[in-house]
Amino acid sequence: MKKLWKSVDLSLLIFLAGLVFAVLTFRLSKPLACIEAGVFVVLFLLQCIYRKVVKQRLLYQMNAVADELDYEKGKAFNTLSVACCVVDGGGGMLWLNKAFESAFEIDGKTVSCSLQQLLRRDSLEKLFEGRGFKIRFGERFFAVYSSEIPLESETLYLLYFFDETALRQTERAYYDSRPSVMLTVLDNADELLQTFKESECAAIYSMIEQMIDDWATSYGALCRKLAADRMFIIVEEKALQRMVSDKFNILDRVRDFTYEGKQTDLTLSIGVGREGNFHDSNNAARQSLDMAQSRGGDQAAIRHEAQYQFYGGVSAGVERKNKAKTRLIAKTIAATVCDSEQVLIMGHRFSDYDAIGSAIGLYQIARFFGKEAHIVVDRTTTLSEPLCTLFEENGHPDAFISPEKALLTAGEGTLLFVTDTHKQDFTECPPLLERAGSVIVIDHHRKSVQFIENTVVFYHIPNASSASEMVTELAQYMDKKPILDPVSSLALFAGIMLDTRNFVLRAGVRTFEAAAYLRSRGANTVECKKLFSTDMDIFRARNKIIDSAVRYREVCAISTLTQECANERLITSQAADEMLGIENVKASFVLFRLGSAYHISARSYGEVNVQLVMEALGGGGHQTMAACQLGEIKFDDAMHQLKQAIDQVLDI
Repeated sequence: MKKLWKSVDLSLLIFLAGLVFAVLTFRLSKPLACIEAGVFVVLFLLQCIYRKVVKQRLLYQMNAVADELDYEKGKAFNTLSVACCVVDGGGGMLWLNKAFESAFEIDGKTVSCSLQQLLRRDSLEKLFEGRGFKIRFGERFFAVYSSEIPLESETLYLLYFFDETALRQTERAYYDSRPSVMLTVLDNADELLQTFKESECAAIYSMIEQMIDDWATSYGALCRKLAADRMFIIVEEKALQRMVSDKFNILDRVRDFTYEGKQTDLTLSIGVGREGNFHDSNNAARQSLDMAQSRGGDQAAIRHEAQYQFYGGVSAGVERKNKAKTRLIAKTIAATVCDSEQVLIMGHRFSDYDAIGSAIGLYQIARFFGKEAHIVVDRTTTLSEPLCTLFEENGHPDAFISPEKALLTAGEGTLLFVTDTHKQDFTECPPLLERAGSVIVIDHHRKSVQFIENTVVFYHIPNASSASEMVTELAQYMDKKPILDPVSSLALFAGIMLDTRNFVLRAGVRTFEAAAYLRSRGANTVECKKLFSTDMDIFRARNKIIDSAVRYREVCAISTLTQECANERLITSQAADEMLGIENVKASFVLFRLGSAYHISARSYGEVNVQLVMEALGGGGHQTMAACQLGEIKFDDAMHQLKQAIDQVLDI
């Protein structure tokens, strides 16, 4: 109240209020009204005199300080180039110098009423506590510091505003000029000869090289050719940020490139390294390029301080027809299996038919080479219990073990297969990765940042339909003798059926070749169809979810599972699949609560990349099949985050 009373505005308000009371009193008693008016006038005048005395006392103390200096120092004090002002505890300005007047002007008038026009109240408190900080006023930057001026009645503060605008500009220029290394490669250049002649391929490479060079030059970057399909680019930070804001439009230009009216089907992958020096930036660019290609290509990946940013990735990956890599991987895996003492196989948590099917295929490979093998699975959470039971009943009663038992048996001589996932936290038993002597990863999902490292083999094909397809190809090249029996062939066939949704999505030439091989090895399509049958309760719950679906952004369908029931993951994934059958729906999302956290199951036909949507929410998956866990939040917040992520992807 003491500080409020010293405010002229409040004093004037009290004075006017007193006059109003005096007028109201005038009707009752004229003498009393005159007395009231007189009292308030006297009080107001005393307040004004008091404020004037305080200012004179402050001026006296400032002059006293100046008088103690010699002439030259006193002159320097009055003409100090640093902006200074004196304020009271409420932020009101009592004195300022000429440098302050020129530095802080708004429409030709100096900010001299209250410091709160420049600083927030919490900033004032920090400043008065002796902690300096930085502010921005218009286009100028200042570092603010304070010192106390103790008086008898109160404490005032002398503030110094050091202009750091030139320093900030130099700092900005330094960061803008920091170089980054960029590597580009055509994802499917080896497939070009299957469509065009060699002379046409040379012309296409030359035209695309010129296109990339023109694009890089437009940003002031330096571009050099490494090979027919590879380019090396050095770009400054400010130019890189422009590329990011333009969303690396060179990706669209290469994807849409045609030669003499024929589509080339070429896509470009870009890896960018932003580290401290050229050596580290070059290594980071190589890692970024590998990450971009492992996620399906046709995208740019930027690595900075072990963090990745991704741009593009809107198109489906191109199927590789060359199986030379598969033959080489098959020989390496066979040799590694033979050198191990025992083999353990595990998929991801809440394992589906693809995870268990591919695990069964690897189990058969290990048993073919005479090794003890087991599949690690939590039977209480798996979504593939019918397949596990079928495999046990057909001569493999000891095939499956629990994660707890696997931890007890694992050792240095253990070879661990991880299938249908490459994320450590998503595996059935993450601690098992540390206990096993060697690890082999087989996966088809687009590569994420948190992938399993230090593996003997990291067999990753993001363009494959399923992990079961990849294992089927490996089994064909392990030995001349057939490895798979009818029941393991059925398991692999079921995995392919699940991830291709009955050969509708991501089913390429190699997918049908793998399916044909499994059919020749005894896979029964009728028995496979029976594995996908559900009971009446699941059927009704699934249809209820579909019935409550609503459209969003015209091309998306969103629904929720409101009631608690068993097999939530299975029901929601099936419902998301079925919702794609709605006319003009290109992506479907089912939001459901599991325990205390909300989860989302997402599906698409590929035109909308649901992997990008789920990655924006902390999840992942594939372009047409993905999921995420949002955590313990409210339903409205979960729905809002989902819609924001959809908007972010659709607006690319």
